[in-house]
Amino acid sequence: MQGRGQGEGEVLLVSCYELGHQPLGTAWPAAFLERAGFRPAQLDLAVEPLDDDAVRRARFVGISVPMHTALRLGVRAAERIRKVNPDAFICFYGLYATLNARYLLGGCAAAVLGGELEQELVSLVRRVTGGDRPPAAADPKPVLARLDYPVPKRVGPPGGSGYARLERDGKLVPAGYVEATRGCLHHCLHCPIPPVYGGRFFAVPLPVVLADIRQQVEGGADHITFGDPDFLNGPGHALRVTRELH
Repeated sequence: MQGRGQGEGEVLLVSCYELGHQPLGTAWPAAFLERAGFRPAQLDLAVEPLDDDAVRRARFVGISVPMHTALRLGVRAAERIRKVNPDAFICFYGLYATLNARYLLGGCAAAVLGGELEQELVSLVRRVTGGDRPPAAADPKPVLARLDYPVPKRVGPPGGSGYARLERDGKLVPAGYVEATRGCLHHCLHCPIPPVYGGRFFAVPLPVVLADIRQQVEGGADHITFGDPDFLNGPGHALRVTRELH
């Protein structure tokens, strides 16, 4: 776990599950929050236990739910967080937050955010840590405004203990993970992205993608996976990223 929120640990970002890689679901919001003057703690329940001390310090707890497994685990985490710190403001954010808003706002969460949510998250954190308890929106909608992305705030090496590695030539090598686009042009019926993004996608600026790759390589990554919903949503952007990475 890294860092403390402004005011001795006011903000705690919790990831529950991201397919074995170092979670972008906390790294990107943490970068937005740090740029706004906060120093959020990050906790990844896939590789470490829930830290009761960190929970007690937190006034705002954000739980990342980018997929169904994360949602199920996040609800269980929220129940324990509520017992440890009944006064904490709990916000679920990510693809499955707005898709399950009615359920989450029925007792698990005080707020939910989806889509391009990070700037809205900063605004909500600012209100909560300033002493406000904003009421939850009755029918929260995903945010689809273009963001000014900072470089994700990574915690520890990308191939650290508990994270997935790549088997290559009989050896396991540390694997990093980045996203060059968010959202998706397509409307596949099996996917949670279309009801959130509605056929839109957002390209992450090339310098941000390369800086994130660079910091992971410097941290020991010997392989980089692109986790975009569809890497070729924007072929021109995808080719620029690939050429510059090469």
